[in-house]
Amino acid sequence: MELAGRKVSVVGLGERTGPAVIEFLQQRGAKVFVSEASTSSPFQGHLSGVEIEFGGHSDKVFKGKDLIVVSPGVPADIPVLNEAKKAGVPVWSEVELAFRFSQARFIAITGTNGKSTVARLLGNYLTNLEQRVVVAGNIGVPLISKVTNLGKEDWVVAEVSSFQLELIDQFAPEIAVILNVAPDHLNRHKTMEEYFAIKRKIYQNQCEQDLLVLNYDNKGTRSLENEPVLPQKIWFSLQEQVNGFHLKGEQLFSSLEGKNLLQINDISIPGRHNVSNVLVAAGIAGLLGVKEKDITRETQKFRGLPHTMEMAGEVAGIRFINDSKGTNPEATVSALNGLCGSKVLIAGGQDRGLDLTEMAKTIAGENIRALILTGENSKKIKKAVLGVGFGNIFLVADLEKAVELAFEKAEPGDWVLFSPGAASWDKYRDYSERGDLFRTLISRLEGREKHGKKRN
Repeated sequence: MELAGRKVSVVGLGERTGPAVIEFLQQRGAKVFVSEASTSSPFQGHLSGVEIEFGGHSDKVFKGKDLIVVSPGVPADIPVLNEAKKAGVPVWSEVELAFRFSQARFIAITGTNGKSTVARLLGNYLTNLEQRVVVAGNIGVPLISKVTNLGKEDWVVAEVSSFQLELIDQFAPEIAVILNVAPDHLNRHKTMEEYFAIKRKIYQNQCEQDLLVLNYDNKGTRSLENEPVLPQKIWFSLQEQVNGFHLKGEQLFSSLEGKNLLQINDISIPGRHNVSNVLVAAGIAGLLGVKEKDITRETQKFRGLPHTMEMAGEVAGIRFINDSKGTNPEATVSALNGLCGSKVLIAGGQDRGLDLTEMAKTIAGENIRALILTGENSKKIKKAVLGVGFGNIFLVADLEKAVELAFEKAEPGDWVLFSPGAASWDKYRDYSERGDLFRTLISRLEGREKHGKKRN
C-alpha cells in the first residue's frame, strides 16, 4: 500500500506503539488522525501535523479513511472498529503494518509464558550469523520502529501477544512458535477457546515450506498434534523424544539434524521451564546455521531478562527471586516447580478472574514455608489454597510489608520467590514498576544487614 496522501487513523496512542506508528506514517506522507479513549496523553504536545480526538472514539476514525492501525491495548471488537470493518476500511495491528512494509524474514513467537526469554535468547544466537537481526514486538520495542530498513536476508525475531495477533491479515512468519497456552487475558478474550483461537492466528497465513514449532509438553499446544495445518510441524519437549528438539541425557538435542545443541549445565538461568525455553531457542538457531559452540557460549552468557526469575539479592543466606513478570497463575506454577528447596512465596495482584486451581495445588504440593499475599485478588488466592489444605497464609497491605514478613519467615538457604501470578495494574503502572520496587526493598534489606541492623 502506498501511504503518501492516504488518510490513516491510529486508534490508541499509548506510550510506545502509537507514537512509533504515527512517526512511521508521517515519514511516508500519510495524513494521520489519532483517536484516544483517555482524556489526555503526555505525548500530545510532541505530535505535530496530527489531528487528535480524546475521550472516546468517534466515526471520524473510519469515515473517509483509507486505513486504521490499532494499538495493542485497544480491543479489536470495540464498536467503532466493528463499524469500520462494515464500511470496508482495512483495520490492522501494528504487527501487520510492520510486516507489510518490511522485506525481512520473520520468526514470530507467542505463548502465555516465556515469549520474551525465548525471543531475546534466539536473537542473541542469531547474531552469530552474517545477517542483521532485530528483536522487537511485545518485548518492548515496536516492530514498526525497527524492521522497515532490513534486507531480504535479515531476520526479525518478533514477540507477538494475543492482543497483537487479533488484527493481523497477511502476517506470515517463516517460523511461527507457540510456546504454551494457559488461561490469561480472559477479561479481554472472554473464553479460553477464543484466546487459543487468536494464538493460532500466528500460523494462519503460513505456506508449506514454513515451520510451526509447538510445545509437546503443553496440553493446549499438543492438541494441535492431529490438526491439519499447512506449515511443517516441529515439536519440542522435556518429557518425550519428539520430531524436533528434546533431551538426550544431559544434552539438549535436535533430532532433525541428529546433533547436540548444548549441555543442560550450560544454562545459567534457573527453573526447569527455562530449560524448555533454551531448548526451543537453541533448536531453531541450530536449524538456521548457528554452530554448537556459539549456542553454548551465548547460553552461558545469558542471565535472563529483568523481572523474569531474576536474582534480586541474598540477605542472611536467604535468596530473593524477582519474577514480577509472572502475571498469570501458570507462570507462578512454572517458577515454583523450577526452584529446588524450601521457599516463601509472595503473590497476588489484579483480579482478572483467572482459574487458581493449579496454582493452589502447586503451592500445597511444593516445599513452601509460607505464602504471603498482597493485592486485589489476595483473598481469592487464600480461599483457593485453603481449599487444597495449605494453611500457612498471611495477608498484608503492600509489597513492603510482604518483603519484611517473607524475610522473617524464611530461613538461611531458603528462596523468597516474588511471583505474583497476577497482573500488576491494581497498584502499579506495569510489572516493571512492581519488580523495580521489589528490587529496591531487597536492596534496603541488604543495606540494613550490612550496617548491623539484624532481623528480629
